[in-house]
Amino acid sequence: MFLLLVPVPFTAGEDLRAWNLRDISAFQLVVEEPTRDAREVGITEEAVRSQVAAIFRKSLPHIPLDGKGGPSLYVRIVLHKRQKDDLYYGMISVHVDRAVLVLSPKENFPTFSQVWENTVVFSGKDPLLGIYEILAKLLTLLIEDYKKANP
Repeated sequence: MFLLLVPVPFTAGEDLRAWNLRDISAFQLVVEEPTRDAREVGITEEAVRSQVAAIFRKSLPHIPLDGKGGPSLYVRIVLHKRQKDDLYYGMISVHVDRAVLVLSPKENFPTFSQVWENTVVFSGKDPLLGIYEILAKLLTLLIEDYKKANP
């Protein structure tokens, strides 16, 4: 077994998460179906898709979200209601996966590598808990990192 190190152009002080977003010309938007409790309070896959598309149209109008074969922009919203306490809790995750080729002495194989990720965990009495606002903030962080990587 041997280890091959390949130099990567990376300058001091540069954010590696932003660097991983270089040269992406389109995303393939994947929105996981919201949990049953999320659907019961009105959070739908279509609403999440619409919000992501609106934010991208405003901030990155030249980046389509239907890029087949491009990196995946994955959005996951998990919301649960704790019946006895009338309390809601959950998480929102936004991440970007890029295709990579894993080289192996026996066989090379394609897989995905998560190159950008941010997750927020929350709880409270309000059924929506600011979910759409939290999602907007996570997308804003992604867009800021994308712009850093692609000036």
